[in-house]
Amino acid sequence: MGCSIRGGRKASLSVQAGWVSSVALLAGLVFTSSSALAEPPLAGRNPARLPYLPDGPFIETSVFAADNVLPVASIIDDSWRGDFTPENRNAAELYWNAAAGVVVNGWRVAAFNRAEFFIESNRDAIEFIYLTKKKRDLATNRIYAADLKATGFIANGVEVSHGRKLDRVTPGLSAGFTVRLMDPTYLQDGSMSGYVIPLGPRSYDYNLFLDYAYSKNIIYDREGEHLGDGYGFSADIGVSYRKGGWRADALLRDLAGAIYWRSAPYTTANAVTPTTSTSTNGYQDFTPSINGYEGNKRFRQAIPLKTDLSLGYDYDCLSASATVILIRDQPRTWFEGGYKLNDRVRLSLAYNLDYSALSYGIAAYGFELGLTMDGTEVRDANALGFRMSYLYNW
Repeated sequence: MGCSIRGGRKASLSVQAGWVSSVALLAGLVFTSSSALAEPPLAGRNPARLPYLPDGPFIETSVFAADNVLPVASIIDDSWRGDFTPENRNAAELYWNAAAGVVVNGWRVAAFNRAEFFIESNRDAIEFIYLTKKKRDLATNRIYAADLKATGFIANGVEVSHGRKLDRVTPGLSAGFTVRLMDPTYLQDGSMSGYVIPLGPRSYDYNLFLDYAYSKNIIYDREGEHLGDGYGFSADIGVSYRKGGWRADALLRDLAGAIYWRSAPYTTANAVTPTTSTSTNGYQDFTPSINGYEGNKRFRQAIPLKTDLSLGYDYDCLSASATVILIRDQPRTWFEGGYKLNDRVRLSLAYNLDYSALSYGIAAYGFELGLTMDGTEVRDANALGFRMSYLYNW
């Protein structure tokens, strides 16, 4: 069932900023980490390494949030302060994973809570949002051609992994797989595009098209929205090769990954500006007229494919590696160095080219801890991450 919608909605155009900030706000709910010390943020666990892991129960948690335009903390607290550095293509990403389970004889079984959000915008969209959010003057000799896309979900689930040595095929070769089933609880997936035409330094007209599925509408208030249940699944395939001091890994994550919502609220509509009012600071506020169609429908939400490629070399107590992670056709590049103090303690330091961020790690007596950040001040960081895990070797 659906219905056509016409008339004014109590939401100004600045709610586009709410799309970004509300999703980023979720970063404050959970702090997470990568599942292995030698793996940089956003990397997955390669099941091909399972034959080399000790047996025992484990618990792990990880989080990573990054934005190339503004400090992560300023988006979370909705202040949008700090250096504003837009590019032609702008991206924000948030990922977390918390899991607990057991590793036995090359098998791994885990229950998890997982979330990921990806937001992309062009320069016009993010500059217009920033100027209106900060109540600054618009460029009157310019038309803003806005394009904004966002996708994300939160899900609980279970996964089963298995890895095997393939020395009979090639000495030092191993391979593995993971299959997972998800019970999703949160949905954001949509796009907004169109034009904004400044009429003055603090007034404008706009015509925007919205195509949007959600569990909670954060663009405008909607009555009677209800997210039905759903299910999701995905699979990973990994290979690992060791020869001498060299090591190479390849991992495809979330193959055929998708979430199937049985009844997802959605809106397909145009938003225009028929009415205005002037705030005390002289900036015009708008009550848009949203004309279109809203209802509930079956919805397939694709989970982006991730590809992890890593090459490293170990020499005595030293190690070095390079990792490229492809997500939505965009690379994240990490260089890492490690130092093994003894058989039980290892230190690592990694550098990310995309955000100029450093990742510090330590592994000792089954515990692993890591922190990722660019710069030295948390409040000014464009990339933030934390990881922690423990494996009890029985």
